[in-house]
Amino acid sequence: MRATRITYDPDGDILYVTFGQPAASTGYQLSDQILLRVDPKTQCATGLTILNYSHHAAASREIPLPGIEEHSDIKPLLLSILGSAPVSQFLNVTTGEAGVTAMLLSPSLQEAVAG
Repeated sequence: MRATRITYDPDGDILYVTFGQPAASTGYQLSDQILLRVDPKTQCATGLTILNYSHHAAASREIPLPGIEEHSDIKPLLLSILGSAPVSQFLNVTTGEAGVTAMLLSPSLQEAVAG
């Protein structure tokens, strides 16, 4: 299992989650609040960036991910990455009538930010 590093910027209220060693990655803007980083060679997640983290952690509500629809050519790949570890340890992604949404798994993230 790859080591996960979590860094929180309290001034910007930005949470950075890095899976494994930093690597050249392609960023997919899933919403105006969540960026998924993917290694284009291995097609594995290399990280997540969550803007306005404390707001989302406190709100405990779904975040729409309209950016997935903007990448319709790789939507199945993105959904697969989002639904598997290590990303699934931090986000619960669902697909429904309202489209694709994510919920922060706050306890995992809050413990990491506090610790």
